[in-house]
Amino acid sequence: TTDAAEYYVAGRRVPAVYNGMATGADWMSAASFIGMAGTLYLTGYSGLAFIMGWTGGYVLVALFLAPYLRKFGQFTIPDFLGERYGGNLPRFVGILAAILCSFTYVVAQIYGVGLITARLTGVQFELGIFLGLAGILVCSFLGGMRAVTWTQVAQYIILIIAYLIPVVWLSVKQTGVPVPQLVYGYQMEKVTAIEEKLIKDPKELEVRKVFADQATALGAKLKDPKAALAADRAAAEKRVTDLKASNALAAEMTAAERALAAVPKDEATAVRTWTAAKTAAEARDKPLGGMPRHGAIFAGDPNGDAAAKNAFDTSRRNFLALIFCLMVGTAALPHILMRYYTTPSVKEARNSVTWSLFFIFLLYFTAPALAVLVKYEIFNSVVGASFDQLPQ
Repeated sequence: TTDAAEYYVAGRRVPAVYNGMATGADWMSAASFIGMAGTLYLTGYSGLAFIMGWTGGYVLVALFLAPYLRKFGQFTIPDFLGERYGGNLPRFVGILAAILCSFTYVVAQIYGVGLITARLTGVQFELGIFLGLAGILVCSFLGGMRAVTWTQVAQYIILIIAYLIPVVWLSVKQTGVPVPQLVYGYQMEKVTAIEEKLIKDPKELEVRKVFADQATALGAKLKDPKAALAADRAAAEKRVTDLKASNALAAEMTAAERALAAVPKDEATAVRTWTAAKTAAEARDKPLGGMPRHGAIFAGDPNGDAAAKNAFDTSRRNFLALIFCLMVGTAALPHILMRYYTTPSVKEARNSVTWSLFFIFLLYFTAPALAVLVKYEIFNSVVGASFDQLPQ
């Protein structure tokens, strides 16, 4: 830790393969490891914009950034800007940009660390955050970039195994094939068929009508929130009074008192509460609970009416814009770019990006399969089941 080159860039002796693996661990953050499959589950095809944008960013890094950063041979991005453009102003701008990017990114990662630690160990969320931070600080303070690199190599191996095990298990359970990527399209066809069946199912239509009625009732309340709030409070108070007069059971009294306590305290709170509930009810009133069909490319219909065509065009533009933004954002992340200072040469920096893409590909090639396999499992095991048949 007394030598700057050893501390910041591990003496520039990290092989491309291990640097790529460490970068993959760096990148397999809370968003990718915890949220990627869930995003694809909820959004279907649209969620692929995240995969294409994030992986596309590494192409930009390989072509335009990593080799030149390594060629300059500095320690940080602000160092590179100061050396390339001269003066302290570019360096200061680089520092501000690095702090802004890193702070936004780190907040999300720390939150994910707290969630995982709390879930696995049972400790409080706040304590989980401190435990995670303590582990990170010990690695970085005591050994610098070399310790961080080898820790991340081990971390990648653990993460990818932990991610693949449930996907392989679901694949074997549903199809008998232990390679989920091969059965992804086959299960996708099954999910599409089930979605078509659910949309036309009489019970599903009945549930949608219940939510539509709820949205209508909430809309009526919002037209005159003051009168509606007074009526709700009076009804809840009358219910409590009637139960007390009839010596009702304690469970009924408790439920009535909770209902009275749940009545909004004032008109402004009532409007916020009812508006949120109305929005949620309207979303649940849509087919598949508001989720798009998994195989639908974009919203709307290019061959439909004007509104459908506009929705299709807007969805397509948003998809492409998201890919572009994620590509540029990925290529600008300071903690990713710093990794390419650690390679022995410019050629190794390029190779390192290639290995990074390979190791990230293993997860991103699996995430769509996990989303489809889980959706198929939910449709077959949960949707339409009675409460006493739900899995524990």
